[in-house]
Amino acid sequence: MFVGKKVLANSPFYSVVAVTAVFMLLNTFLPLNLSATAEATKYPFKLRITLEKTTYKLGERVNVTWILTNIGEENITLYHSADHMAHIAIYDENLNLVYASESSPTADYYPFKPLLPGANFTATERWKRNYHTPGMYYIIGFFRSATYRLKLQTPQIRITIT
Repeated sequence: MFVGKKVLANSPFYSVVAVTAVFMLLNTFLPLNLSATAEATKYPFKLRITLEKTTYKLGERVNVTWILTNIGEENITLYHSADHMAHIAIYDENLNLVYASESSPTADYYPFKPLLPGANFTATERWKRNYHTPGMYYIIGFFRSATYRLKLQTPQIRITIT
């Protein structure tokens, strides 16, 4: 009977449980603050937003990187000024809008440099917080194209301001 317990104690299951318990305990005292990514796809575009981490200190800069990728097989040319803008929206824990990227009030029409297949357009936007309140916030990236008559919206990324 003792031999059976020794075999179970050396099983991979118990090793996984022990390692998981150690990481959970460490995360309680030294929380992991990993990057976060959300993406949405509608042919021929893929929109991805990324954050360096998910927990920020009060007053710390929150940078959101917005990446639009041509996943199609042909060049994409955007003609409307609203096509080429990085947009983000940030909601508080009660889902009240607290920040939205500014859009150009005028519509300009001109061709942008073509986006080749597999190429990205990348922009980084800093959340310009006009107040400082700790809590949970939700960040969403979006892209609207008048040229292609489509809208992309990423799932939300939850961040915490401490």
